[in-house]
Amino acid sequence: MSDAVMGEPTPIISRKDPRYQVTMYRHVGVDGAWTLDYYSSHGGYRAAKKAIADMGVPDVIAEMKASGLRGRGGAGFPTGVKWSFMPPVDGRQRFIVCNADESEPGSFKDRYVMEDDPHQLIEGMLIAGYAIQASIGFIYIRGEYHLAYERLLQAIREAREAGYLGSNLFDTDFSFDLVVHRGAGAYICGEETALMNSLEGLRGNPRLKPPFPAQAGVYGLPTTINNVTSFASAVHIIDKGAAWFSAMGTEDSKGTKLYQISGPVARPGVYELPMGTTFRELIFDWGGGPSMEIKAFIPGGTSTPMLPFSDEYLDTPMDYGSLAKLGTMLGTGGVILIPKEKCMVDAMYNIVRFYAHESCGKCTPCREGVSTWLPKMYQKLLAGLGEPGDLELMEEMVTNMRGTAFCPLADACAMPVQASFKHFRPEYEYLVEHGEPMYPKRSWWQE
Repeated sequence: MSDAVMGEPTPIISRKDPRYQVTMYRHVGVDGAWTLDYYSSHGGYRAAKKAIADMGVPDVIAEMKASGLRGRGGAGFPTGVKWSFMPPVDGRQRFIVCNADESEPGSFKDRYVMEDDPHQLIEGMLIAGYAIQASIGFIYIRGEYHLAYERLLQAIREAREAGYLGSNLFDTDFSFDLVVHRGAGAYICGEETALMNSLEGLRGNPRLKPPFPAQAGVYGLPTTINNVTSFASAVHIIDKGAAWFSAMGTEDSKGTKLYQISGPVARPGVYELPMGTTFRELIFDWGGGPSMEIKAFIPGGTSTPMLPFSDEYLDTPMDYGSLAKLGTMLGTGGVILIPKEKCMVDAMYNIVRFYAHESCGKCTPCREGVSTWLPKMYQKLLAGLGEPGDLELMEEMVTNMRGTAFCPLADACAMPVQASFKHFRPEYEYLVEHGEPMYPKRSWWQE
């Protein structure tokens, strides 16, 4: 017997469901939405006041756990559980850090939240700072996001002047302030320990874990790190309640998420949808459908393994569990369409070249595999010099790269390559046999 028959509401898994309401993204694109006047007139800082003045720390963390929110940066770790990892208050400084170093190709959701609704991020960090009892928060923002940086600085000044940042907030003994730190264009600093090194003024190399940030984070002190939209989600969870949030999505993926779509599609952009929405709904109903024939799509940014553009995969719910069963990941939710006439080998070389450029070179799998031999093998193939055994050698390379590096960057490079071999090996074989690609190498986006 279905939930509906039993009288229990069915989960919301489509934006077309009349019960669904846009929350995180409802003010993006509205003129002046980045100002405190606009934010305050639409319920701004109501949730922070509720958390700090009316709820205890255990209650805030319990609400976050009950909501089922999983980190929106890509890893998908339960947010409330992460907040609970902080050690007992012992007099040491504690930090809350926002990872706004949005550098994953295909991902651009955080940018628009920071540009058009920065107070939403500030309020979310206020709630999180209270939950872990941190008095200082850092926003580590991608250096290229200049407008977002300026808007955040303006919003922080406004919040301070209005008494939303500073000492004794909401007539309590809780104090909190924010610092914005600009990155310098290094993708590796999206990895949380490399981010912490960069924040401290060190080279952006990843650290060994354990210890984890909650035990020894920024300056060796207890630290919690979350994504921009994880903090934004916290605002609405506290305001509307965990039950509201968990009524959306699937069993292992609750709430709403910002999905992005790019490539040859009629309406590329960012769409806030309940988790569990299918790729078909995102691509055709909200993205307006492809503008040319498509052969594959990347589900969550370039580090996630691609899937063929077929009914079997288009009807997959965009959630953590469903994609894991297909051997791929939700990641950041950055969906990228790949046209049929785009040479898959060349497309993969473009991805590999990106990771080769962004590798810090700290460990052998990246230094030798990602940055050296894998790009050289792609160059050899695309130059028409492929030989029997080259494909097997490349497959062996990426297999040896996975799970052996200091951080996930080598995996991020290896997994898309493995997926391209799995689903589009004939294109590699044709290139080796004929010395030219199955599809001509051309700028399809200029057609």
